[in-house]
Amino acid sequence: MKKTVALLFFSLSTIVAISQTKSTDMKGKFYAHWGWNEDWYTKSDIRLHGSDYDFTLYDVKANDRQTPFSWASYFLINQISIPQTNLDLGYYFKENYSISAGFDHMKYVMPQDQTVAITGNISRAGSEYSGIYNNDSIQLTREFLRYEHTNGLNYVFLEINRHDQWLNLFNSNLKIGTSMGISPALLRPRTDVWFLRTHGPNVFHNAGYGINAKLGLNVILWKHFNLTTEIKGGYINMPNIRATADKEDLAQQHFGFLQANFLIGGTFDLIKLFK
Repeated sequence: MKKTVALLFFSLSTIVAISQTKSTDMKGKFYAHWGWNEDWYTKSDIRLHGSDYDFTLYDVKANDRQTPFSWASYFLINQISIPQTNLDLGYYFKENYSISAGFDHMKYVMPQDQTVAITGNISRAGSEYSGIYNNDSIQLTREFLRYEHTNGLNYVFLEINRHDQWLNLFNSNLKIGTSMGISPALLRPRTDVWFLRTHGPNVFHNAGYGINAKLGLNVILWKHFNLTTEIKGGYINMPNIRATADKEDLAQQHFGFLQANFLIGGTFDLIKLFK
């Protein structure tokens, strides 16, 4: 996967470098994209602390959770948020630049039964896990901890983008170009935590922030219909994760991520649209 991503970045960068870029003739236009993503996460340290526990788990692995494809899950309006999805709304304020806002609905799952190191203490009355830990090994069973951001790891961003057009064919009915962007983001997850068989609140909350850069390949058909593929990489820091019903009990973690997106959408001129 890493070699594929590196090759894609190199190929797109080479195309941009050797091509004579042209104006995108998009100034003043809006665009809307909806799509789907696949995600990869670095290992991370997860700290959980509350009134009767304070410990850190080291180098915890995680993966995303893809929804099996079905027409209903991916396209029916009442189920459209079930898969890992993307929304991106933008405006071209200059010929080659746009500003956009949206969200990436990612999912983050800690696989069960992995063994990691733990340091800290647990003093829960009657729990077999109570004790003091100093870089000891522990298996992350369902009885001890289930931890996931599955509804989801919601990445709400504001992005600045540069667009370059390098192919314009058939009287502008086929345009191919590249885009590059950078954005800060607010993390607003719903975190599903079971700790010592006690279920957390699983509510939307402001957990932290992120930052990312992206590189995309864009195809515009018949001047309005968009197909876009993107590679996005970045960093997420969440110091304020709701882990239990008690708002004082928190989880904290930070990690890197890599995301592959496929988006469909449209480009339109609002002034002409409503004339």
